[in-house]
Amino acid sequence: IEIVSERQRAPHGGTVAPVSRLVGPTAPDLEGLAAVSWDVDGTLYSTRSLPWRLLLAVATASFRDKSLSGARDLGQLRRHRRRVEAARAARGCWRPSEADIAARLALEDRWLLPAIARIGVRAGVADLLGFFRRHGLKQVVVSDFVADRKLANLGLAGQFDAVYAGERLGSIKPSPKLLQEVLRDLDIPPDRLLHIGDRPDTDGAAAREAHCRVLLLGRDFDSFRQLLRTLSGTSRIQEPR
Repeated sequence: IEIVSERQRAPHGGTVAPVSRLVGPTAPDLEGLAAVSWDVDGTLYSTRSLPWRLLLAVATASFRDKSLSGARDLGQLRRHRRRVEAARAARGCWRPSEADIAARLALEDRWLLPAIARIGVRAGVADLLGFFRRHGLKQVVVSDFVADRKLANLGLAGQFDAVYAGERLGSIKPSPKLLQEVLRDLDIPPDRLLHIGDRPDTDGAAAREAHCRVLLLGRDFDSFRQLLRTLSGTSRIQEPR
């Protein structure tokens, strides 16, 4: 779980695989793409309101049930986040036990998933998924954490060809190993994979090390509707007539 406000995310130093910011007349060169990988937390849905939504849910449950179990659960999720950030600082080496994953997923089922369902998928995501699908591109999820239930609560179950969870593969972003796993499975060179994420220090850094193309929400484009309009207007990828 990532309980991080989007406005708290600091840019990562260095240069990420170049794609022009989509606010001017220049569209990104996506010629030759074979696949698109999608980050989940902060990308498919906004995490901006997530912290206060979780606090409100815990406070409401604590008052109703006269219990502190919700506060204890939130404390466990916060400790998990600190361990994850420490793993990121250690080049993304992270392999919790299946028991630890199951325990966290139970907490997510109780607190996180209802909040995600209320937040909903970002506007334009479904249309962009359809755009890529119509052009024959494979689409996968590349998440640091088990994401199937999150996708279901966003209404996106079954929309991807595969779902990768870094914690089950032993590496989370900024390690490039997740994206390298996708490249091996799809049997494509790095420049034929586009990764869409939101954090320069994780998504951007992983894509740079894997030599993949990358588009970051908030840096390269401001909304998925804008990205779709830009891609639909480029001569490289056009809507079929």
